[in-house]
Amino acid sequence: MNEVWTIAGALDRHLSTPTEIVVYGSAALLLDQRFAERLCGRRTNDLDIVIPASREIQVDADRQFWASIEAANRELQPRGLFISHIFAERQVVLSPDWLDHLQSIDGPWRNLRIKRPRMLDLILSKMGRGDAADLADVRTMLLLERAFAGRVITVGELAAAARTAHVPEEYRAIFTQARDRIVVVAVAAEVGTA
Repeated sequence: MNEVWTIAGALDRHLSTPTEIVVYGSAALLLDQRFAERLCGRRTNDLDIVIPASREIQVDADRQFWASIEAANRELQPRGLFISHIFAERQVVLSPDWLDHLQSIDGPWRNLRIKRPRMLDLILSKMGRGDAADLADVRTMLLLERAFAGRVITVGELAAAARTAHVPEEYRAIFTQARDRIVVVAVAAEVGTA
C-alpha cells in the first residue's frame, strides 16, 4: 500500500456518509490499481482534490466533509501525510469537458467514492507549473496511457486541448512555457524516445 492509499483510508474512516471526491495529480495515478505497481518509485505525501464548479456550494456547506478532512489530517500528521490541496475547478488547468471524462477508482472504501480526470486532463493540469517533477509525471502518464488503454495521446491532441483549456489567472504568465516543455515530452513519447 502506498502513501496515497493510506491517506484515502484515513479520510474514509472519518466520513459518515457517502462522499465523492475528484483526485488529480500523482495521487490520481497512485490510487489507480492498474498503475500503482508501475509507479513504485513515485511518492507523494498528499492527496490533491478538485471540486467541480457544479458542486462547489454543496461541498463548501458539507460540514461532515470538512470535519472528516480535519480528523484525517490529525491522524495522518505524525506520518507527514495530509490533505490540504483542495481546489475549485476554476483554479486548475483543465479542458472544458473534463467532467464528461471522469473515471472511477475502485477501492475498499466504505463511504469514499473516488474519481479522477482522464489522462489528457491530468496532463493539462501539469501545465500550471511544468517543473521537472511535472515533466517526469507527464512522461509516465503518456506511457501508462499507451500501455493500459492502448492509446497514444498525440502531440496534436495535446496542443489542441491546451488551446481550449481553462487557464487560471495565477498560471497565465508561466502557462506557455510549461505547455511547451510538456509538448517536448509528448513529442518524445510519440516517437518512442521517452
